[in-house]
Amino acid sequence: MNNRVLVLGGNHYNPLGVIEALGQKGILSDVIIMGNCKKSFVLKSKYIARSWICHTDDDVITTIIANFTDMKNKVVTIACSDDAACLLDEHNGELSGLLYIPGTNPPGSLSSWQDKQKMTDTAENLGMTIPKTWVVCNKIIPPEIEYPCITKPITSVKFGKTDFSICNNNEELTDFIKNKSHSNSIQVQKLVDKDFEYQLMGCSLNAGETIIIPGDTYIKKVVGFTNGAFMKYHKNIVCEKPKIIQLCHEFIRKTGYSGLFSVEYMRGVDGKDYFLEMNFRNDGNCAVVTAAGTNLPYIWYLYNTGGDYQAEIEESMVKETYSVPEDAYFASMLRGDVSFKEWYLNMKKIGGGITYFKSDTKPFWALIWLQKETLLKAALIGVLRKLGLRK
Repeated sequence: MNNRVLVLGGNHYNPLGVIEALGQKGILSDVIIMGNCKKSFVLKSKYIARSWICHTDDDVITTIIANFTDMKNKVVTIACSDDAACLLDEHNGELSGLLYIPGTNPPGSLSSWQDKQKMTDTAENLGMTIPKTWVVCNKIIPPEIEYPCITKPITSVKFGKTDFSICNNNEELTDFIKNKSHSNSIQVQKLVDKDFEYQLMGCSLNAGETIIIPGDTYIKKVVGFTNGAFMKYHKNIVCEKPKIIQLCHEFIRKTGYSGLFSVEYMRGVDGKDYFLEMNFRNDGNCAVVTAAGTNLPYIWYLYNTGGDYQAEIEESMVKETYSVPEDAYFASMLRGDVSFKEWYLNMKKIGGGITYFKSDTKPFWALIWLQKETLLKAALIGVLRKLGLRK
């Protein structure tokens, strides 16, 4: 297996987790960081062979063609953002001779599956439970929308988290849509009284012929609109809710997807499990799966390169593991969102890093340096809160 690996994504801990997972297996990654960043903390990793920072989609494609055309073997690719996944899929025709590309069937159809309403409709048709859902087109609000509600971008490609908002009434929703929304179409869902959120991270091979979902995250406190928070990884949902896993398998086979993925769910206080969305790419929290004993990026690599991926699957395990993006959690403690005692006790439980890796610490310290102003601001907010000068 002399195939190279190409990891694509933003200046984020998502690609770092993949690089670390493959590095543990002795594989050095080629890395493309996408977006407007001058310095990347990810590229400080010792497990990188070659790297590039590409500011535009055209730069990414040009870089791939210039540097991977003469490879003896096809290159295994791992997408670590929605933008990266869609870009590879859109250029499948010109890149498929060079790369093993994750994506849906037929090739080139991934963008359509990034549509949240298509995902929601498919999930509901398969028998999954979803929150009450509406679509706002051209800023026209359906009168039957129930409040409070949460708005979501129809697709996370390009817009990321920008179209997420909680609205308590028609006035707030109208203001958001007219003055703050970045797209003509958004999804609106009835806000469910939540108990906790969880993710089912895994790897699909050969359009869903083989699907590996080793375990699930348990996330009680969600920060803003991201699930990057203190979490426990275990096998509770996988063992206790086999119907949920079966429906996830059916959903993935419906899309014909091959590659790393995550499916996001929410448990309501009503005891129901609500499907939220599927991410057709590596998940940022995937490093916790590696720490728990299952190396999903390596399984994807073995599958594409003719390695014994079945043996790797059989030897994999899931031990209960706690994890958190260490830098963001530290900032939360400084701001006073999390007490020092809670932060300290939770950090003692950590079994797998998201941004800090004992065998490869340079990316973490580079990240801390890049975020020094953010951390100082967080500390100032914490002081003001203690003095009663800020909520």
